[in-house]
Amino acid sequence: MSENELAAAAPAEQNAVTATRKRTISPSSSLSLRSDPKSIIEIHISNENNTKKACLETESENGNGSPEAKQKQDKEQEQELSSSSQAAALLTDEEELRHKEFRDSCSIFLQDLPCFKLQQEQHPPTEETKKVVSEAEAEIPKCRECRKRHVTPSASESDAISNDVYCRFYEFRRLQYNDKGELSVAGFPNPYIEPTKEDYSIWQPDGTTAPTSGFMDIQVCRYILLHAGDQFCYLWRQEAEALKLHENPDGTIAWKKAVKGIREICDVCDTTLFNYHWTCRKCGFGVCLDCFKDRKEGQRLRRVETALQKGCDEYHWGLCTDPNGPQQHAMTELMLTQIIAGDALNVLGRLLHEVRTLWQVPQVCGCLLSKQEVKDPQLNAFIQDMIKESQLKQHTSFSSLASEQKLHQQQRLEQLHSKKLEFARERGIDYVPGRVWTKETLGKDPITSAFDNFKHINFLRKGLAGLRRFLPPRAMTLAHSTQLAPGVPHEWLCDGKLLRLTDAMHPDNRVLYQEVWKCGQPVMISEVARSLNLDLWHPEAFCRDFGDKPNDLINCLNGNLVPNQPMRHFWEGFQCMNKRLLDANGKPMLLKLKDWPPGDDFAEILPTRFADLMQGLPMPEYTLRTGNLNIASCLPKMFVPPDLGPKMYNAYGSALHPDKGTTNLHLDISDAVNIMVYVGIPQDEDSKPQLAATQRAIALGGCDYITRARCQSPDVLPGALWHIFPARDADKIRDLLNRVTLEKGFRLEPDHDPIHDQNWYLDDKLRARLFKEYGVEGHPIVQCLGDAVFIPAGAPHQVQNLHNCIKVAEDFVSPENITHCYHLTHEFRRLSHSHTNHEDKLQIKNIIYHAIKDCCTILTRALDERLDVEMAKLKGD
Repeated sequence: MSENELAAAAPAEQNAVTATRKRTISPSSSLSLRSDPKSIIEIHISNENNTKKACLETESENGNGSPEAKQKQDKEQEQELSSSSQAAALLTDEEELRHKEFRDSCSIFLQDLPCFKLQQEQHPPTEETKKVVSEAEAEIPKCRECRKRHVTPSASESDAISNDVYCRFYEFRRLQYNDKGELSVAGFPNPYIEPTKEDYSIWQPDGTTAPTSGFMDIQVCRYILLHAGDQFCYLWRQEAEALKLHENPDGTIAWKKAVKGIREICDVCDTTLFNYHWTCRKCGFGVCLDCFKDRKEGQRLRRVETALQKGCDEYHWGLCTDPNGPQQHAMTELMLTQIIAGDALNVLGRLLHEVRTLWQVPQVCGCLLSKQEVKDPQLNAFIQDMIKESQLKQHTSFSSLASEQKLHQQQRLEQLHSKKLEFARERGIDYVPGRVWTKETLGKDPITSAFDNFKHINFLRKGLAGLRRFLPPRAMTLAHSTQLAPGVPHEWLCDGKLLRLTDAMHPDNRVLYQEVWKCGQPVMISEVARSLNLDLWHPEAFCRDFGDKPNDLINCLNGNLVPNQPMRHFWEGFQCMNKRLLDANGKPMLLKLKDWPPGDDFAEILPTRFADLMQGLPMPEYTLRTGNLNIASCLPKMFVPPDLGPKMYNAYGSALHPDKGTTNLHLDISDAVNIMVYVGIPQDEDSKPQLAATQRAIALGGCDYITRARCQSPDVLPGALWHIFPARDADKIRDLLNRVTLEKGFRLEPDHDPIHDQNWYLDDKLRARLFKEYGVEGHPIVQCLGDAVFIPAGAPHQVQNLHNCIKVAEDFVSPENITHCYHLTHEFRRLSHSHTNHEDKLQIKNIIYHAIKDCCTILTRALDERLDVEMAKLKGD
């Protein structure tokens, strides 16, 4: 690791440690480097907000948890906040000059300062000025969360965030000075009058704006529209309901301009505000469409938690910070607000259906627009010709999905067939080197015929947010799959339901991958380690580079927290049992490293390892941040990017404890690929019991014969045992775990979920019961060194490390699983506020919108350009 990497990692990790520190260990129990460690403190934790819980324990120990101490602490914080606000309230010279122009012209302007800076002067105010200020403040209420937002972008970022405030009314409320210099509210922007051309370019397809996602060919765009188009149609119809739900007799619709670097969220459920929502004119309180609808129907999102009763009503809506005193927000007084400029949403909704009809993309949304047909046979044939050409390009370097291997292969073929290519190009003949396909011999278009095999199957299921697409599971034989993708080395596990690709960088892997991925089934790709520098991922390398940095550990045997430990104690235990930390009973702990690297960007903390990982990721069109089939890449740069990793998972092996999981049963809101970069066994003890326990765990886990035979090979060291269950069966698993909870005499906690809480590991008995009573069977997968496991969004899964493992994971958003991401966003919003999965960090609605916008833009331009070429030919003739 370079010195630059260590220098970059040190401050970021130090800040992260300070932020995540839970409890200080007393000197008597602190550890030093030694072969005979003493037992240390453990703290019991759950999936609730661990930081808050640990802090409460610390306060109670120090005697600071009393009401008097809390009141004193709140008063000190309030005084500190007040003094900092006053210090920040002075206007800069530029702000003074700008507001002087506003005073002189008496023109209406958008609020360009946080509320606490309004009417502030740099010179000492006179009595008359004080009176004017007090009157203006009475007319101009401050927002509920007006504070300084410090942003320190790097100097190299030319498009760094330009504002440094977080104010509910920033660039939202219209203000105006009168003749006396008094400031007053002049309403809110009109979404159809105020937006500029630049504002429209963010939301509406046009002929000049470049797509965010970059270059995507016709087939890629059609594929994304096939899987994401129906979900956008539901989103569009849901937004239209807002106009029917609106109760304020004032029909005004305000426009809240999207501000760079600011993610607007609902004050009730913490979900990202996509477009229509309701806003309080006085305090800026914002509530999303779903929470507004719930309240109108008399449904409470969750029970009223004691910690949140203060400042909230019975529906969990925050009280208005009115100058006359806190008041409940009345639905009839809230203002309907939209974020999208003008009529761009309706324009894109209509364009989507036109484009899908024109480009022969199946539609199952069921709306009237999906029933339209292309009545011009010449145009239909013209489009069909373009589709066939795009299919042919999928097999050449002209494809937007072409890998480096494909580019090299194509270059070699072009050298071998240069004369034939020159002859074909001169005469306008479609010729692909090494292929016998032409427009005439090309088979069915896989996108047009995508649902032909499912015409008699109802693969749509009603969910919390529209219809979820559950294609039936696909079981394949080697004979069948070899015909689909000849030359792609692979095998089938789990009775033909789990695809294992054995050449990580084969250019045609995508053909088989998409066949099973669209059915919600996991995929495993082996030999990924060949593309990585494994020396960077060795425990000794991490111990050398980060051994002195403190971090929290978790004892997997009991789920307790071991706080603020030098990571050297963890990494040395990877290869030496005698150096492992001991619990209170003197037994070695079964540890995993908690949340490391921390929430900062992996690329900034570990730049060398990040670069190594990015060049070795399998299926780069899906897994790279800029991948064409990772539709998160379509999100414009002005939006706050979702945290998609990478993340590391480092833990000791637990094969000797078959009922203890390294990672308990849970599911993720996005797709993920998990790569095993290191597998090891401690060298200072007899490895035979560990190896025997590993083989027993694999047999007990339900693995098939091919997997067991592979794991018994002397050159293969099994790393982790996975159980991945279909997303369609999540509710059945939930029902079983709730029943088991009641059978054990416990009560079901409201606003909690047995899967999202991550408190369960399904051992062989629970898995057997799940299959017997519900018919649910998962995919048992053994992940060895260099194996990459692809987990679909919404699929419940659990992991047990058989040996000591270092894994690194990258999240992505594939078009095939977009309905599950959308559903889970609504599922998470019903969890308690303190739940780790409660907040919507994916912004799936924005991702869907901009993916559809980019695809429609590209296909529309492709058709226009081709028509222009054909028209030029006709004029030339």
